[in-house]
Amino acid sequence: MPEATRALPVRVDVRMTEPEREYLTQEAIKRDMSRQDLMRKLLLSELDSVEPVKDYKPVVVSQGRDSIDRAMTAVMRQYSCVPASKLEGIICTVICALAAEG
Repeated sequence: MPEATRALPVRVDVRMTEPEREYLTQEAIKRDMSRQDLMRKLLLSELDSVEPVKDYKPVVVSQGRDSIDRAMTAVMRQYSCVPASKLEGIICTVICALAAEG
């Protein structure tokens, strides 16, 4: 097997739906690792050693988008290179995590 001695990583394509991809992204963020590293760890570990992935339950804040809008304005002031479309998901995740703790 000449491929087994390759020094460079081999790319593997995985097809999934957008919600599945987003779920993996959220799980990777929770574990403070990249989605790629999470998938590699899950695929190459023993099945018995893989922790079950907990369901992600978004927290609904009844006071509207006010806190999200304020956070987006503050972050966009500091980091203008981040697109607003990407930023909103990150901010919502942080707000949900903080609301779940409190």
